[in-house]
Amino acid sequence: MAELRAADLDAEQLHALLGKIAPPQGEPIWCWLEAPDCWVLDKWPGLAGDVVIQRAHGLPSQRALRDLLPRVTEGRVFGPSGELHWRVLPCLGGRSYRTVWLGEDWAGTGLAQLVASNELDGLTESQESYPLWGQKTPYTPEAWVDLRIPHRLYYPVHCDTPKQGRAIAHLHVQLWKDRRGEVQFLRLSSITSSVEA
Repeated sequence: MAELRAADLDAEQLHALLGKIAPPQGEPIWCWLEAPDCWVLDKWPGLAGDVVIQRAHGLPSQRALRDLLPRVTEGRVFGPSGELHWRVLPCLGGRSYRTVWLGEDWAGTGLAQLVASNELDGLTESQESYPLWGQKTPYTPEAWVDLRIPHRLYYPVHCDTPKQGRAIAHLHVQLWKDRRGEVQFLRLSSITSSVEA
């Protein structure tokens, strides 16, 4: 059963919470991070790890997560059973990290400092899948390429280069809708790939 929790945190509290991220045993987790000059969609390495950053004017490169975090304006750490989402709202002063948890309880992760909410009551849960930009083909085996942008992309999902056709990455999300069918809450849950002939 999914639960919704939220609080406004300061930078130290958010970093402590991120340091305790511990999904159920064996569950993969990823992160989506946005900074003014780059973004990250990668496996969650923990605070001491490195992530692959992407930017509009260069190839993907690695950077220490600890160096990037102070510049992140919005982030998500997510897996099949839950997502921690935060964004920076300077108008909140010292506690400028609006932080939301949506998912099952990840025991021992420090979620108790977030206040439980009943706003999921009466909403209908569903799952959707969306293709991401770019594709892998026999002609582009090293990267996910999209000529509409044009850009080379990195996605943290294993995919053998197809001998024919193309491979597409998919982002899976959970949605909570009201009686009119309007989405009230959304969380990322996983990334997969598939080959199309």
